[in-house]
Amino acid sequence: MTPSQPIPADLQLADESRREFVLAHLAEFDAPTDAWTLVKRNASRSVYCREIDGVRWYLKHFHGKSLSHKLRRALGRSEALKEFRFSAELRENRISCQFILAARFDPKRRIEWALSQEVPNAEELSDWHAKNANATGEARNSLRKTARALAKLVGKMHAAGIVHNDLHCGNVLRQSDGTLVLMDLHRMGHTGLLGRRQMASNLAHLLHDREHLSTRTQRLRVLRDYLEFNSAAGSLRGWQWLVSQILQRHQAAFYRKRDRRVRGENKYFRSLKLQQGWRARVVLDSKRQLAGSVAAHNNYTAEQWRELLADPGSLFEGPDVQVVKHSPSTTVVRRTIQLGEHALDVYIKRSKIKTRLKRFLSILRRSKSFLAFLVGHEMINRHIPTALPLCSIDQRRGGVLMDSISITETVHADLLDAFMDRWLCVKPCGHDSLNATQQHTLAKQVLRELGRMLRKLHSCRYAHRDLKATNLMVRWEPGMQPEIVLIDLDGLRRVTMLTARRQLQGLMRLNVSLLLCPAVNRPGQLRMLLGYLSRPGIGRINFKPYWRMLDEWSQRKRHQQIRTRQKKQKAIRKPS
Repeated sequence: MTPSQPIPADLQLADESRREFVLAHLAEFDAPTDAWTLVKRNASRSVYCREIDGVRWYLKHFHGKSLSHKLRRALGRSEALKEFRFSAELRENRISCQFILAARFDPKRRIEWALSQEVPNAEELSDWHAKNANATGEARNSLRKTARALAKLVGKMHAAGIVHNDLHCGNVLRQSDGTLVLMDLHRMGHTGLLGRRQMASNLAHLLHDREHLSTRTQRLRVLRDYLEFNSAAGSLRGWQWLVSQILQRHQAAFYRKRDRRVRGENKYFRSLKLQQGWRARVVLDSKRQLAGSVAAHNNYTAEQWRELLADPGSLFEGPDVQVVKHSPSTTVVRRTIQLGEHALDVYIKRSKIKTRLKRFLSILRRSKSFLAFLVGHEMINRHIPTALPLCSIDQRRGGVLMDSISITETVHADLLDAFMDRWLCVKPCGHDSLNATQQHTLAKQVLRELGRMLRKLHSCRYAHRDLKATNLMVRWEPGMQPEIVLIDLDGLRRVTMLTARRQLQGLMRLNVSLLLCPAVNRPGQLRMLLGYLSRPGIGRINFKPYWRMLDEWSQRKRHQQIRTRQKKQKAIRKPS
């Protein structure tokens, strides 16, 4: 291959010194060989990587088959060339971004790719931020510097008249020296002079991505730094209001899209038709890598699920089955299932229909297991910790529900009341005993986190009619913040309007369950209420009216529970 060989007309090259290299490997760029490792694949593109002459290269092939992709290609619009052009334009404006060495677009032969060099010593900003979100000391200063660098990066990008239509921390790399690098440049757009609403919309996408791992103060600091580097007109309060309004609409649309995915057929979820009228809804992959979850880090196939669910009744049989609950309406067991090469510790729950009326109504409504499957993934989408629902199985005959089974991954944590008895009693029985000061601090954190968890549920318009200590778990290790995990989601439903009465009912149920925990006193219950009522920037809370009403409702509920138990005891003692 000689240096004088001409470059094909459909090939774009950013560095003439690499001309020989690109032409020498042009054939394998067009059709990647087995030497290239597949890193990522979705419906629109595939990403490969390979090390050549000591340098790691990434090759992105675009192969979208949707009508919009085909129409754009027919009109000569290429995502590979778009990525190449924006890489050059951003570097001209001194904005750190992914360097695209070459790009090719040949619509006749259906070739469309972009070649980029690996960013050295870098990791996704989302991963780095997740590891350092609760950092202290020097690491916290590094977090602030990185947030300021991100604000500077976005501010300079907007000042150049460029927006990133998929702006989140997963599309930003952080190098070991703190430099941030923009990725996925094919999602960018150029509109010349940006308007305030366009910039605010792009900022809303970014703040939504980090909302669950950042405080209001941190987000305001990012917005203040952004205005400093962008020199945009307007006050900080005005920008905050505009971004918050757009953020609410963006979150509503984002959650609707994610919830629809739970019901659709895609690489994450699949519906299976089994024998004897059984139908299953199963998880193939998890978008979010949940803390403490083994199943979320694995991939499964429909064939593996078919093999496991060939006989649903056998799920409750075997030497390793532990019966957790057995009642006329519910059977719950714990066991280990085998999905391919993956062994998973799970809970399997069977819901029984006791009355003919409910069996008739089952024709018109979904089963409990399927509703719990949907709600569980809706909680995960909203970053509310819960056990990962793996499968929902229903058996219907003539539309009538005959049997319903759900499989949920086991959460390795303590139930709320057991956690209180273990760590917060007078003589803690944990492996590492805590002194009085440590117990007091941990109790404050757990009870405030309880209130915040309930507030987040209500802000997302979810009501739980069975919220109690036995349906809540605490994941905690010394040195980390406690995390409240929801389990048994049968009583959780999304409502159109969450009234003040329903909100107080949720607080009352949680408060009554805390009354049964000896380690929780009256100040502890108040901390739970303050955790629920506290909002960023509202100042001092007038909690006394809520506290009095909560106490009144809790006492009424407690008396009702006592009367119900007394009636049951009398019925048992009554001679036949």
